[in-house]
Amino acid sequence: MTGSKILLKAGTNEVELLELYLDEGAEDARKRWSFGLNVAKVKKIIKESDLKKFSGRKQEGLLAGHSGGVDVKNPLVLGMFEFMGAVIPLIDLSGWLRMEKVRGENRMVLVTEFNDVVSAFLVSGVNRIHRISWGELESLQGKMAMYGEGTIIGTVKLTDPDRILQVLDLEQAMADLSPARENESFLEIEEVDVPKYSAICADDSRSMRNLVQKSLERGGFTVKAYPNGQELWNALEVISNKVKDSGGHVTDYVQLVVSDIEMPGMDGHAVTRKIKADPYLKDVTVYLFSSLITEELLHKGESVGADRQYSKPQIAELVRQGQEDVDRLA
Repeated sequence: MTGSKILLKAGTNEVELLELYLDEGAEDARKRWSFGLNVAKVKKIIKESDLKKFSGRKQEGLLAGHSGGVDVKNPLVLGMFEFMGAVIPLIDLSGWLRMEKVRGENRMVLVTEFNDVVSAFLVSGVNRIHRISWGELESLQGKMAMYGEGTIIGTVKLTDPDRILQVLDLEQAMADLSPARENESFLEIEEVDVPKYSAICADDSRSMRNLVQKSLERGGFTVKAYPNGQELWNALEVISNKVKDSGGHVTDYVQLVVSDIEMPGMDGHAVTRKIKADPYLKDVTVYLFSSLITEELLHKGESVGADRQYSKPQIAELVRQGQEDVDRLA
């Protein structure tokens, strides 16, 4: 598998999720947990038994050139293997989720790519691809939100058979394994002592949301952050009504919106389309910020009216450009 071949139209609020599973226990006591991952992040699915040149050794020199900056001493790194001419880490997904060790004779490896990093995760197996609306993805609530934040971004109820699909926050997993890399990007931003601008951001990944918020704040923005697209749109609707009632301009309330693309409730493409269709919001600058910006996603972002689009390694550029765009429109 090299990702999905089915194209999704921008702004339809749909996503394709690969269903993977992790098994705990054995025989009659076995429990199967279903998880979801955006198909666009999956480069290939490999049988664990088919891995080539796998090594369980975690010597630093063997991964010195790995672009993800993964800490190979972390016990979640099971080892590394060769994939398309590069050496990449194999990560224990069950361990990161604090579950029992992955069981089964037919275990699978998911090779993923996002934030310009290629990695792999060991799972019990994969099931099928589901096309869903982001509106079907329910954010975690109450105590579950406190327990699951940083691992699960939301859940989808599936039928035939009935089960719950828990959508993974793998951006947080990689942030946990590559803390130095994220800090380097943040420190590239020139610090501004007194805030000059106002921004709103949204991202369902805790690590990505925190990165955007603290980076914009370092660059002189006051920031309100939301965990999903629906809450972002609700906040923007309030601003739209204020602009309408006051006869003012949207930039009197917010100068920059930074939105993730894939989020519960409403995705970033749908939010952007609604912003640009609203007569009171359409002039606000909108950036899409995602762990995955491909040619196809760039085209989709342009089609819904996004002003600029960035991936995680470009966070310093996003802040610098945000300052310039806001100053130019002031």
